[in-house]
Parts: sequence; C-alpha cells; structure tokens
Amino acid sequence: MVKFFDDFTQDELGEFPVGWQLKAGTFEVAEREGQRWLRCTSIEGDVRMKLPAMTALPEYWTLDFDFICPEPSGNVLTMKALNGDQEVWNAVFPYSGQNLAFTTGDVFSNTPVEGGNVWGKVHHVMFMARGAGLKVYINRQRLASIPEINAAAGAPTSINFHLWSDKEPMITNVRFAEGNKPVADPFANGKLVTYGIYFDSGSDVVQPESAPVLRTIAAYMEKNAAVNVQIVGHTDNQGKSDENIDLSKRRAASVAKVLSDQFKIAADRFKTDGLGDTKSVADNAKPEGRAMNRRVEFTKL
Repeated sequence: MVKFFDDFTQDELGEFPVGWQLKAGTFEVAEREGQRWLRCTSIEGDVRMKLPAMTALPEYWTLDFDFICPEPSGNVLTMKALNGDQEVWNAVFPYSGQNLAFTTGDVFSNTPVEGGNVWGKVHHVMFMARGAGLKVYINRQRLASIPEINAAAGAPTSINFHLWSDKEPMITNVRFAEGNKPVADPFANGKLVTYGIYFDSGSDVVQPESAPVLRTIAAYMEKNAAVNVQIVGHTDNQGKSDENIDLSKRRAASVAKVLSDQFKIAADRFKTDGLGDTKSVADNAKPEGRAMNRRVEFTKL
C-alpha cells in the first residue's frame, strides 16, 4: 500500500512542499522541462517525508524516487536510515564519481553504476526492504544487496534525504509503500492488489524490481496447477482515457508474459485485461491518490 507519494504538483513554485519536514538547509519547488522537482538551493540540506505516524518503518517497504544533479559535483545524495538520531545505514550516490556506496555497521560496499557519466541525467533510485534485508537499485541495476542490516541501533524509524552540492540537485516522484509479507496463499482474500509491479512512465516493460511479487505468484501457481489467474492493469487519470486503457492492457499482458517466459508458468493459465482509470480506488486530484490508482490486480479464476 502506498503510504506517501509526492511529485510536487500540489505545491507552489518557489515554496517549500507541505508534505515534507525541513531538517537543514534551503529547498524550493522548481520546474525542469515541464516537471516539478524539489531543489536544494543551499550547499547542504536535509529533508524528510511526512509519513503516517509509526514507531518504526514497516518490515517490508519500498522507497523510490527520481534524482538529478545537473553538473559534476561530489558525493551529492546520501540516504540515511535513522533510529532517533542513530544511523542504521546510509547509501551515497554518486560516490567516487559514479559509484553507489552502502554502509551498515561494519559492512561496506562500493559498486560502479553502469552507463558512464552520471551528471545531468535523471536517475531512478529504489530501496527495497524485506525483513532484515535491503536491496538498492539505480536505473534498474542492483547495486547493493544486504542480507541483514546492522541491528545495533535498532530498527529504522525515519529516512533522511541529504543533498550536498552547490549545483542545485533535485528529487521528484518520491514514493514510499508498505509491502506485503510473503504468504503461502497470496489469493487468500480472492484477489491480490499490488503496487510492487514496476514500469517506467508510459511504458509496458516490467522492471526487474518487480521480481518479489512475480516470484510469489509463480511459486503459488507451481504448487496449485489447477489455478488460473486473471491479471488486470489500472492507471491514474493522467493523459487520455483511451490511451490509459490501452497502456493498462499492455501492462497486464507484459506481466503475464514475464510469468510465462521467465518463471515458466504456462501462458494459457493467464487472462489479462486493462481498465485504465475507470476503476479508481483513490482521489486522482491528489498525488497520493494517483499513486494508489496505479496498480496491478491478480484474481484467482
């Protein structure tokens, strides 16, 4: 379930966004190539999402967002998971030019990012927590896979975005979602509604970060050979309705193809459809609502 989403379209240009806490520095909502961003205008700054009240982050969660630094700089982006004021882990990008560095306790990793020069490009960053484990992706490349984060400081209660550069780095499309704990029967309630199938905007290509959900579906279908599944895609109301329906249909078909091709589930065990924005479950007038409406549903037949 999506707990937080912000693309800054609800905020005034030049203002600090209402969905965030300022911890240090100066930030403002800015526009770049027709898209809203949160820009750090001080050399150093810290911001934090205003998440729903919780004593700790969920056991299963994902955080993803877009990031850009327009010009070469230093270690611009540092993500810090905190328990109170104690650091549980941190991730730095770019580190030493074009790497991702990850630290938790005595564990340190330093992995190069594919694609050469990282400056002036939009990068999609994702953190995926599964119990004590954590994976980090940039542009669909997995750069850190930590089986167990350092528990000495306790479980994380918050995540800070730390930006450090005089080149005005920016973030947007920030989404924090609580994931479902793996269960033996994902269809115990008859339907599985998931926000863990990932596509680029306007694309029907299933991204590698979708593997945990797909693996759960495939494992269940392998054990239950008589079960067939309907896959239905849904979108928000951005764009034309007929194009949204077409996109949602193509996305559902792509999910079925991945399950068939990569997970070896017979293709004839799937039916697919797409309903575009015709079955909204939240208010499309709000960024969080649009994020809730972008989903894939699996129903046991």
